[in-house]
Amino acid sequence: MIMSNPVGRGGKVARVFILVVLIAATLLAALSSSSILLPVETSSAPSSDVDNYRDAPNPTSQIDGIGGSNDGHRHDGIRRRRLLQMEVPEEALHGRPVAGQGAVINMFRRAKDVVSESDVPFLLRVPHASSDVVYDIMTQCYGLVGKHYDSTQDLERALRANAVDSYYVSSHDRPASLFRNFGERFHFLSTPHYQEGAALLTRKHKGRVILMMNHPCNIAEAMYLSRPGTKRGDLEGLVRHVTSADYHDNWMTRMLANVPHGTEVTEEHFREARMIIENKFLVGMSNDMTETVRRRLKLYFGWKEMPDQKGCEIDLIKRGAMKLPDPTLEEGGKEWRVVRARNHYDMKLYARGMAVFGDQKMRVPIHSVIRREEAEKVRLAFGHLKNKTEERDPSDIPFFWHIPKASGTTVKETLSSCYRLVRTEMIKPPSSLEVIQKNLVLNVDLSTPDAVLAAKQLQVANRGLADVFVSQLSLEGSTVFTGQHMGRAFTIMRHPVKLAASLFYYRRIATWEPTYRPEYKDLTLKEYAEKDGYYDNWMVRMLANAKLGGLNRDHLELAKSILRDKFVVGISDHMDETFRQLEMYYGWAEEKEGCVRFHLHMAPSNKNKYPVPERGGPVWTVIAEKNKYDMALYYYGLELFGDQSDKMFREEETIE
Repeated sequence: MIMSNPVGRGGKVARVFILVVLIAATLLAALSSSSILLPVETSSAPSSDVDNYRDAPNPTSQIDGIGGSNDGHRHDGIRRRRLLQMEVPEEALHGRPVAGQGAVINMFRRAKDVVSESDVPFLLRVPHASSDVVYDIMTQCYGLVGKHYDSTQDLERALRANAVDSYYVSSHDRPASLFRNFGERFHFLSTPHYQEGAALLTRKHKGRVILMMNHPCNIAEAMYLSRPGTKRGDLEGLVRHVTSADYHDNWMTRMLANVPHGTEVTEEHFREARMIIENKFLVGMSNDMTETVRRRLKLYFGWKEMPDQKGCEIDLIKRGAMKLPDPTLEEGGKEWRVVRARNHYDMKLYARGMAVFGDQKMRVPIHSVIRREEAEKVRLAFGHLKNKTEERDPSDIPFFWHIPKASGTTVKETLSSCYRLVRTEMIKPPSSLEVIQKNLVLNVDLSTPDAVLAAKQLQVANRGLADVFVSQLSLEGSTVFTGQHMGRAFTIMRHPVKLAASLFYYRRIATWEPTYRPEYKDLTLKEYAEKDGYYDNWMVRMLANAKLGGLNRDHLELAKSILRDKFVVGISDHMDETFRQLEMYYGWAEEKEGCVRFHLHMAPSNKNKYPVPERGGPVWTVIAEKNKYDMALYYYGLELFGDQSDKMFREEETIE
C-alpha cells in the first residue's frame, strides 16, 4: 500500500500561504502609499435594493484595508488622508467623490432609527429653504452650539483636525451651560456641502441629516435675485438665466447623487437621490415651519426651548416667513413651466420629499428624552383613575373614554335616556358649567387638551354637576379627576378595520362635524389608508401618549397595562353583554325596563351605512397592517372582556 507524503502536501500548503501573504502585503503597501488615490466612482446608478442604503459596513472596506479589522479609528485616518490628497477645483460645488458614494451614504444613520447621543446632527444648508431659520432656532432657542463650514477649505481644515471625534459633544449630556468656556466643542454641524461634510463623520460619530426643502421654482427665482444687477419681477431675465449654459439645473439632485456641473442628470441619478431622502434624511418644509420645528425637529432630537427663551421658536418662524420673498412666478405660467422643465428631477425630488415629510409625521422615531417624559405623563395622568378591581367608593365618578365610531354616541344617549345620568358634553358653545336639563348634559368641553385644562382649573369634578364624564382623550381626560373624586373608567372597543372604514365614510358626509373631510370623496378606502401621514393605531397612541412619531412594542405593552388595570372594557359587537357588565360595575338601573335594548337595537344613534371591507381581502389587509398595534390591543381587549364576564361580573346561578 502506497501512502501519500504528508510533509510534501504540507510544504505545498505553506508555500501557497506565503504567496498569499506576500500578495496581500504588496496590495496594502500600494494602497497606503501617497501615490494611490481613491478610485473614481464608476457609476452613480443606484441599486433597487434599499439595503444598499442601510448602515452596513463601508462598501469600500476592501480598498481601505479594513476587512475584518476592529481598528476603525486608524482606518478612518487612512480614509481621511486620501481625501486630502484629492485635488478639486475651488469652484466645484458637487461632483467630488468622497470614498465612493456608498461610503458617503453610510456616514449617515437611517432616519427611522432612534437618535443616540453619539449621533451628530447635520444641518444641510439648502439655499432659500429656511435652513438659516432652523440654524437660528437651534442656537438661540435651544442653546445649542453649531459648527458651520461655509467653504470646502474650511471642511478640509476640520478634516485634518479630526473635528468631529475631537470636539463633538451631545447637547443632552453636555449642554453649553455646564461649561465656563465651551471652547471648540459643538453640538451640531452645518454646511451646504453634503459630500465634503460627510467626510468629517466617523464610525464613532455618524450623522443625522436635517434637510429643509422648498419648491424648486421658488429656489430658482430666489437664487436669480441674489445675483448682482437683477430685480424682482424680471421674469424674462430669470428665463434667460435658467436656460443659459452656466445655469446649475437640478441643484439638489446633483448634490445628493454627486453629479458634476456639465454632466447631464439622468433618471438613475434621481432614483439615487430619492433613495437617500427616503432613508437617511429628516425632511422639513419651508412652507410648514411650525410642523417642521415643533413636531419633527424637537421630537426627533429631544430638544427644548431654554427656560428663558419661551416663545422663541414661533418668533423666529414668523421672522423667517417675512424674510422669504413671495415668488413672482405664477404657477402654471409660461415662465414657471420653463423653470420647472429645467429642474425636472428636482421637481420630482421635491414631490417625493413632501411625501416623506407627511409620512415621517407618524413614522419618525421620538427621542428617548421625550419618550421618558411621555411615560411619566402617562403614569401621573392615569393615576387619577382608580384601578378597576379596587373597592368602589361613592365619591368615584364614572369616566367614559369615547373611541370614535365605536358606538360612543349610542352609549351617551343610553346613559341619559335610560339611566337618567348627567353626562359632560359641550352642545352649546362656549364651554360652561350650565346643566342643560332637557338633554341631561353638563355643557363643559373636554374635547381638547386646552379645554380639559380649563375644566381642571374650574375643579369641575369636585362640583357634583355631572354623573359621568366623557372624553375622547383618555390621558388628558383622566386628569380632570381629583383626590376627592377619583375616576372609574370604561370604554367600548371596536375592530380597528371596521372602525377605520366607518370613520372614513363618516367624514365624507358629516358636514356638521369639525372632522368633515370633503376631499375624501375623491379617495377609495384603500387609498385613504395608504396615504402618507395616515393616522394609525389611534387607541395605542392615546393610551401611551405617543400621538406622533413611530411606535414600537413598548408602546403596545404600556397601552395593554393601562387597559387591563384602569378600564372596564366593552365590545361594540356585544353591546348587550357590555351594558350588563356596566350595570353591575357602576350599580346603574334602567328607569324603564327595555330602554337599553331599545337604544341598542331599535334606535342606535349616528348610524351610517357603508361598504365593509372583505375580511382578509386587500383593503382589509392594508388597514390591518397599518394598525397592527391597535389590532393587538383590540384582541387583548376581547380577552379582558371575556375575563370580566367570567370573573368580575359572573351572575350566581340559582338552584330551584
